[in-house]
Amino acid sequence: MKAEILTVGTELLMGQTVNTNAAEIAQMLAEVGVGVYYQTIVGDNPERLEQAVQTAVSRADLLVACGGLGPTEDDLTRETVAQVLETPLKRDEGWARRLVELFERRGRPFGKNNLRQAMVPEGGILLENPNGTAPGIYLERGDLTVVLLPGPPHEMRALMREEVMPRLALGLAGTQRSAVLVSKMLRVVGVGESRAVELLEPILASQSNPTIAPLAKLAEVHLRITASAPDGAEAERLIAQASEQIRAKLGDAVYGEDETTLEQAVGELLKQQKQTLTVAESCTGGLLSHRLTNVPGSSGYYVGGVVAYSNAFKIAALSVDDEVIEREGAVSDTVATGMARGARSASGADIAVAITGIAGPGGGSAEKPVGLTFIALADDSGEVCRRYEFWGGREQIKARAAQSALELLRRHLLNRGE
Repeated sequence: MKAEILTVGTELLMGQTVNTNAAEIAQMLAEVGVGVYYQTIVGDNPERLEQAVQTAVSRADLLVACGGLGPTEDDLTRETVAQVLETPLKRDEGWARRLVELFERRGRPFGKNNLRQAMVPEGGILLENPNGTAPGIYLERGDLTVVLLPGPPHEMRALMREEVMPRLALGLAGTQRSAVLVSKMLRVVGVGESRAVELLEPILASQSNPTIAPLAKLAEVHLRITASAPDGAEAERLIAQASEQIRAKLGDAVYGEDETTLEQAVGELLKQQKQTLTVAESCTGGLLSHRLTNVPGSSGYYVGGVVAYSNAFKIAALSVDDEVIEREGAVSDTVATGMARGARSASGADIAVAITGIAGPGGGSAEKPVGLTFIALADDSGEVCRRYEFWGGREQIKARAAQSALELLRRHLLNRGE
């Protein structure tokens, strides 16, 4: 079954409201194996809305339209759908009475325009909305199914989950269209998107079910594996096979699955190895500490950190040699290593990670450009420092530096555990 999601509202086009409804509807449809082929946003304009509905019903088996079911003149979805399908609207007297009673209980005057919300295309099923005045509508016309839902997310969500999904599942049961779609995300770090695609080329070239989609993120790559199967168990089996093939190609560049973050993966390694951690940050301004402490239970391994922004504070708080800063500059491998050494000594932690760099937009030079960053690590086995040249704006450089520090630490812990 091919589905199209049509969300209605000028506020969506203007960016005043984020279109979360489409994402939630798509996720729910995937649970019963319905693939969303198109998503369309249209404003409260009758001509453009009519065109969008005509296009949707010409290319999809299922149209889920969200928004535009209220009582005002610009709420045009039900009328437009009825017009395109050449189906008359009829009043649902039960819902009309409910609306009148609702306004009476609230002590509010009842405007007759509210009765628009009781109109249903002939042959359609009114879906009672316990959270609002605009009901949903479920309509089948031959091979086409049309679902109309109110725009407020909590109203849409309840109707979609409790009224629409059971009807769709029942309609698909026992047919060749009956299936589930299950997705898993593999998270990859230390390998760029182009390199990951190159390594996975034999797998990607022959994929059919499941499918694998590389998604580039800031300083990491996500690989979405999606399987279609008659049931969830079979879909999970197919995903497990694909996941095993990917891991065989990418090795420990795959650090986690689904919602696992890099800081969570690092935290697990620290706990397993019973290691404690401290950090010393300059250009990242505490971002690395922020990410580490976002993980519940991080107090079990994270001792604390220092944001040593000025040279004077690097000297006072981390015992960095002032002559080294004078000779080599604050952004240098020697200073980064000195920061890590000083943080470890002051905190008593097993491992220290330090970052110093030029986040920009100013402060760079030909010798030391914006984005130049040094990340150092110190523990009882010695010290190591890496040089990086990050790109982007100030926030992106800070984010990439924190990400690279976590990856340096993760690799170090993986090597320790071997």
